[in-house]
Amino acid sequence: MLRALRSLVEIFLSLWGGGNGVGVYHFSVICLLVCVVVPHWLASGLEDGCLPCCVWVWGLPFRGSHAIIQDIALVFFMFDSLFAGVVSVGFSGSRSPSPAASAALAALLPLVPSGVRVSVGCAHGVDASVRSFFSGSPRLQVFSVASGSFGVGRSAFARRSVACVRSVAAGSSGLVVVVPSGSCPSGVRVSGSFSGCGSGSWGSAAFALGTGRRVLLWLPSGCRPPSWVGVSWSPVAGWLLGVPAPVPAQLSLF
Repeated sequence: MLRALRSLVEIFLSLWGGGNGVGVYHFSVICLLVCVVVPHWLASGLEDGCLPCCVWVWGLPFRGSHAIIQDIALVFFMFDSLFAGVVSVGFSGSRSPSPAASAALAALLPLVPSGVRVSVGCAHGVDASVRSFFSGSPRLQVFSVASGSFGVGRSAFARRSVACVRSVAAGSSGLVVVVPSGSCPSGVRVSGSFSGCGSGSWGSAAFALGTGRRVLLWLPSGCRPPSWVGVSWSPVAGWLLGVPAPVPAQLSLF
């Protein structure tokens, strides 16, 4: 909780640092704490899952403190709703994330509610950041190719990714967070079998959606989500939530 609050303060300072902005900063933080964060924490039993999602405020244009507080409150409740009822979260992403990707991930990690199981692979980059953040936590499960559990060769990495995704609960009880380094390869399709066409991140996203799991996707500037059949994308404070569409029931003629 303290780590998330420290991130919040740093974001505010970077947005309104120095000069007259300090007064706006103090006013905004007080309004945020009094009007949004504290009442919500009290109503939710002070759970870590209610951490302020307003870390995303850095992307908001400066339109005055009143508008900023409104936007922060909206983002706060969007993420709180996203994690409501979640029991497990998986992570997959680039081995060489950009500064923007690393910042987005760093802002998201403190918002994962306490008690939620965290699954991640053994790679560098995004995987390493997740392992470092949750280091020492009993809820962290690392899927490592070096363990020998997934065989040998390149296929071992695919089997590791499959196991990581499968460890996440399907439906609204789970969430697979994906932070790729670029656009989705054209050959990747939503499926119950793993195929990333060279991209483990996109392969994990497609496999997760193909097996009934939700995907929280961060994309680099200029990239668009793939137009996958049966998947709906909705914006969530700088991220995209991908949800597999339910299979329509077939009507019987008899």
